[in-house]
Amino acid sequence: MKKKLFLIILLSLIFLQGCSKPEPAFPKNSGIRIIELRGTPYEIGYQHGKMLKEEIQYFSHKIERIILYKSLIKTAKELEEKILNTYPEFKDLVEEMKGISKGADVPYENILLFNLMDEIVLQHYWKLPISGCSAFVFRNKDGNLIIGRNLDYGVFVDELPLCPVIFKYYPQKGNSFISVSFPGLVGAYTAISKNLYLSINVSQSHKTETGAPECLLTRRIIQYSDNISEAIENALSPYQGLNILIADNKDAVVLEISPKRRELRNINEEGFLIVTNHYQHPEMISEQAEKLIEELPIPIDGTFVRQINTKEREKIIREKILSKEEISIEDAKEILQSVSTRLTLQSIIYLPREKILLVAQNKTSPVSYGIWLEFNLN
Repeated sequence: MKKKLFLIILLSLIFLQGCSKPEPAFPKNSGIRIIELRGTPYEIGYQHGKMLKEEIQYFSHKIERIILYKSLIKTAKELEEKILNTYPEFKDLVEEMKGISKGADVPYENILLFNLMDEIVLQHYWKLPISGCSAFVFRNKDGNLIIGRNLDYGVFVDELPLCPVIFKYYPQKGNSFISVSFPGLVGAYTAISKNLYLSINVSQSHKTETGAPECLLTRRIIQYSDNISEAIENALSPYQGLNILIADNKDAVVLEISPKRRELRNINEEGFLIVTNHYQHPEMISEQAEKLIEELPIPIDGTFVRQINTKEREKIIREKILSKEEISIEDAKEILQSVSTRLTLQSIIYLPREKILLVAQNKTSPVSYGIWLEFNLN
């Protein structure tokens, strides 16, 4: 009990805002923005930073007001060096982040910290839970897949629903792809290329000191893979455990991966896959951390929100799916809403064969209860 109380007090102090600088106003909500990025990693980053300058400057200011800002920046730089020594290809993302920094006129270190936040917080500090996600894939009777995905995140909860971005990447190397994301981030946490769909869910594994960050792992998969087999092969061992959902027009798999082990789950005999924040493959159970991160309260601006337990979310989704013979777009919306909380900052539905993407938009979280905008990726 004393340990939990200490943790709560400590986490409150971490996210306590200072008052050394005036608070900038958040840019006026313009809905979902679609931004094309072309060229070298640095050019792509510069375009990103220039076009989203106001939003990135706002988040950079907020980051600088974290009580442990200097300590977090020091950790981010140390982690950057370690990653570059192990994964030289991370240099491309470093160049992209430097481009964002220049384009937005903010310190590079703030962009680096924002992009390595999960690795730094979950591994180097107090197993602070800041992320939790839910997803499913269902194969209808005509063979067509429908994918639903919630991204739950405990950082900038009031602001991120106001600035969703669909980035259209046209890099010099690798595949073109889109990333449904937010200003300042270089990872492809929900991404679609010509042949693949990709999304990730944290599944906390035993602590490690090495591994690829999420931003590098996701970009390597979506940018350099043409099919599911290549995506699995391109998945680097992560810094922390992940459940990676990969789909093409006909099939889908979940790659359950830890720093030491990986196993595949396929669409089951009943025609669906469910992904939350725990391992489900029998061979991965021993890789799971003893206490799942979401059992602790998640700090948001000095308050605490409890996520729906990962296994409870799996149960809710399973019951919803089993009650239907087919899953329509409206059914998918209902499923995602049933496992949404204040932390649900992104909700999408994707039909791989038709290449139809629906993205929820709302001024507050959970965004899944807002309006749904449809995009034809053809």
